[in-house]
Amino acid sequence: MSRQSVTTRQVRAGCHECHGGRAHWLGRNADGVAARHHDATGHRTWCEKSAHTVHGLQGPSHPDLFSETPA
Repeated sequence: MSRQSVTTRQVRAGCHECHGGRAHWLGRNADGVAARHHDATGHRTWCEKSAHTVHGLQGPSHPDLFSETPA
């Protein structure tokens, strides 16, 4: 069985000492940049990650309910 799905990810990160609670790094490498910033400065950094997945294509919710019959 084959299923089409789409996953979108959001990643944001920051440094508590440099940026407080505001995100400073955005995108796929934000977590890595925050980790490198910690390694270089010793600052406490944070990262938030979220994923949203949709399975299946958008289409009629019940395609068989109103099937056309030949006249």
